[in-house]
Amino acid sequence: MTRCDKCQCAAIIYQRYSGMHLCREHFEADVHRKIREELRKTGLFGPGSRIAVGLDGGRKSATLAFVLKNLFIARKNIELLAVIIDEGKKTCPTAKQAADVAEQLDIAYTIVSLPLLQAQETHHIISSVRKTKLLLRAVKENQAAILATGETLDDEARDIFMSLLQGDVNAVISEAAEREEQTAAWIKPLRRIPEKEVRLYALGRHLGFDDADEMLDTDGLCREAKRLLCDFDCRHPGTNYSLLRGLEKVRHMKELTRAKPLSKDGK
Repeated sequence: MTRCDKCQCAAIIYQRYSGMHLCREHFEADVHRKIREELRKTGLFGPGSRIAVGLDGGRKSATLAFVLKNLFIARKNIELLAVIIDEGKKTCPTAKQAADVAEQLDIAYTIVSLPLLQAQETHHIISSVRKTKLLLRAVKENQAAILATGETLDDEARDIFMSLLQGDVNAVISEAAEREEQTAAWIKPLRRIPEKEVRLYALGRHLGFDDADEMLDTDGLCREAKRLLCDFDCRHPGTNYSLLRGLEKVRHMKELTRAKPLSKDGK
């Protein structure tokens, strides 16, 4: 039996990128630490904040809602609201299952529906953009100051990789706050946590349902990009983290350039 590197309990996971074997207690502590660090960077969460959580009933969004609920449980001046999008089709999990998750966590929720024409869309990119717009609209209508969604490290790395493959670097370099339709701060607290770790956390806490097979709704390029990244990260642990760190460095340089514009003489 493999022991945890931080205690003598049985390890439930080996993090190849960190070289650590962790038991359940220390694994969950590691997940919480990464989320707290990501939240701390935002500088948000002042008194009277309303946080809208994009909840689809899957394990990723359920984990996000659960952790935020427990982090802010003592903050009576912070309110959580789950926003559920009903796609009008038999997805897995369904809007009803997402509502069940919200009730299980004792979080208020609202359900918004995609128009019939949009619900029939099968193109992943189009439906993803439209669902995002609907989510942002619901956040605005419910007067939330912060939108939290459950993208993991794998999701972030795939989007970065896809933007490079398609030659659309600006799509990822531009911060979410620069999007015209956005009226709330958009945060992704799980963005430094690998998808398999989020799933392990959810299974240990009995959170959410099996996430829908996203690959059924994606085009060939996206499927291939995800497969390549998964294979490369398995052979070279830390690849996804490197992609994310590289993006953050570029964004930081962009912010520095914006803060210090060149004078007319170019100096």
